[in-house]
Amino acid sequence: MSGPQNHRVRVIGLGQEWRGDDAAGLLVARRLRQLAGSRVTVLENSGSVSDLLVAWQESAAVILVDVVRGGGRPGEIYRFPVHERPLPAELFPATSTHAWGVAQAVALSRALGALPPHLVVYGIEGQDFGLGREVSPEVARAVPEVARRIRQEIQEFLD
Repeated sequence: MSGPQNHRVRVIGLGQEWRGDDAAGLLVARRLRQLAGSRVTVLENSGSVSDLLVAWQESAAVILVDVVRGGGRPGEIYRFPVHERPLPAELFPATSTHAWGVAQAVALSRALGALPPHLVVYGIEGQDFGLGREVSPEVARAVPEVARRIRQEIQEFLD
């Protein structure tokens, strides 16, 4: 990634804290908030489409982090450069714990011509979404690695 230093960069962690592995995106955002500089905005979102569309307005680069349900190994990390190719909707089902899926939010934004110029989605394969459950050990181990990768990506974008 490359771009002018005055571009706005946003990281948005998605999820529900009280639904086990669904909290993964929120945990990554919290870790990055401690490490992010003044040119990066880190947000948490429960998955509201309208909130997402507002959150990434006028941003040069947006990185979303969410849990996925693709049948892979729990804790597996995925990276999707949505500005280059479509998001695989089967990993981000509309029947997630969010009101609407990430794939639908991206599709709506693309249809409205409101997709950020640079949009990357990180997914962490989840396994346990039970009410009141803790994040599984596999997903918990993936959180710092995803934060590290995002921090590196942000640095490359801002340089």
